[in-house]
Amino acid sequence: MREDKLDSHTGRYLAEPLDTWLTASHQDYSIPEAAGSSARVFLLKHVTGHTNFRRDPAFKIMRHDKLAYAKPLFREEYKILAGLRGMSGLTNMLESGFFKPKPGSAWPPEIAPLTIPMLQQSQAVNMSGRLAVFSPEETDQVLKEFDERIEDGWLPYLILERRWEDNLYLLCDAGYTRGNFIHNLNMRQVLDISIQILKYLEKAHASGATYLDHKLLHYYWNDIRQQVIMIDWNIGHWTPENFAPEVQRADLIQFSSRALHHIFTGRQAPSSVAVGPNRPEDIANSPSHYKASYAFDIQNRLNEAEMKFLEKALDGRYQTPSEMIEDVRALQSKRP
Repeated sequence: MREDKLDSHTGRYLAEPLDTWLTASHQDYSIPEAAGSSARVFLLKHVTGHTNFRRDPAFKIMRHDKLAYAKPLFREEYKILAGLRGMSGLTNMLESGFFKPKPGSAWPPEIAPLTIPMLQQSQAVNMSGRLAVFSPEETDQVLKEFDERIEDGWLPYLILERRWEDNLYLLCDAGYTRGNFIHNLNMRQVLDISIQILKYLEKAHASGATYLDHKLLHYYWNDIRQQVIMIDWNIGHWTPENFAPEVQRADLIQFSSRALHHIFTGRQAPSSVAVGPNRPEDIANSPSHYKASYAFDIQNRLNEAEMKFLEKALDGRYQTPSEMIEDVRALQSKRP
């Protein structure tokens, strides 16, 4: 552990928010994805222009006004990111620790930076205070100090690599793309994306982690590498000593009803957990079986075998990611 500080005059500081809008075609659309969640996320910068990371990263910090709700979520995310460190497709933890705001500091309002004045209002550049900095290898010590630090006015934080890719919502949501999503990714790519995510889940499950919050805003698509990248594990669970089959199946049902149905059809499955600031109880209380919904153009996009696979997944008939991977590969082999 080492000590540092946030101070826009001398060192590291927080700039614009990274959790309140989506961008496409040089136009910003206000989507308050993080409003009501356990954390706020800002771009981390340094007055010298160099943050000691490859590029300016994301600074994710616990909300000071929702401690009781946020504490268990942050604790789980620390455990998961430490346990899955180095896993392909995961946005890894670059640093963690605690921030103690200077007395009198006030967090900026949560507004999408659609204009220059709004950008200035939404920045956290005026936030200053002390940092207790830990490397990813020191996560056990972060967890040991977790409760005591919070009681003393410190806020847990994570530094994560900032994603430069478009998230899959921008490419696959029928409403956002005005129905043009079918031209963004062909079905072979959609099936390959499905396999990649399932492989990530297979590795996570083997380590004892579940993801659960499978909205497409949490999946990013690197078109150059044709690779999916995942973010945000704070609703997931870390249970390496007690990873039950029903827990694995529940994660697959959430994946199927939200991410899989969305990239296949342009929408999440009817009655699935809505895109937005989801809470653990939203997912825990959601149905365990879903029905597929196909618009007319989707019926022309998907073949009969792909529809049957999606319906089987939504009905919860897959027990493991490997079972789903085998069937998706069979579908992919039949696509030109």
